[in-house]
Amino acid sequence: MWRKLTLPLVVAALAWLSAEWLWTQEAETPPPAPLAGVETPDAFMEGVVMRAMDDQGQPRYEMRAARAVHFARGDRTDFDAPFLTFFRPDGGLWTLAAERGEASGGDRDILLSGEVLMRRPRDPARPAGPAEVEVLTRELRILSAREYAETDQPTTIVHAYGRVDAVGMKVWFKQERLQLLSRVHGIYETTH
Repeated sequence: MWRKLTLPLVVAALAWLSAEWLWTQEAETPPPAPLAGVETPDAFMEGVVMRAMDDQGQPRYEMRAARAVHFARGDRTDFDAPFLTFFRPDGGLWTLAAERGEASGGDRDILLSGEVLMRRPRDPARPAGPAEVEVLTRELRILSAREYAETDQPTTIVHAYGRVDAVGMKVWFKQERLQLLSRVHGIYETTH
């Protein structure tokens, strides 16, 4: 009878000892260290629509993006294909489209990069329609609270009467004012 019980008892004892050894090994193994230099997001969104209002409840600007990923460190949000609309007091608007965007401090500082296209549409009801002015650059920093933008990159402005190339630009959206900073060269075509 002992012979019949010996083999199952040995197998059960070995199984128990193996389980005890594995449990001890698992308890002593430290958790894996995070990868050095790799940030992990704390939130992400797809199909983003955000609208900022002024003190009177009127829209200041709206941002749409295909995707947004937020990182807690530095309160930074990365955007794919951001599209911004700045509303002017007279009912007009400016639109800005870019390949990528990055916002820090909530939405106070927005950096658009890649191919950046800034437009002032002729008809605010048709933002994608013909434009009075188009501005092309590779990088544009927007300070949203001041409704102001700037770049130190080469910039091309295309309008009904020609084209202007420059390096560096400042933009005040509400006042509809653009200031070109250096190496300004323009081609002006008359209609006569």
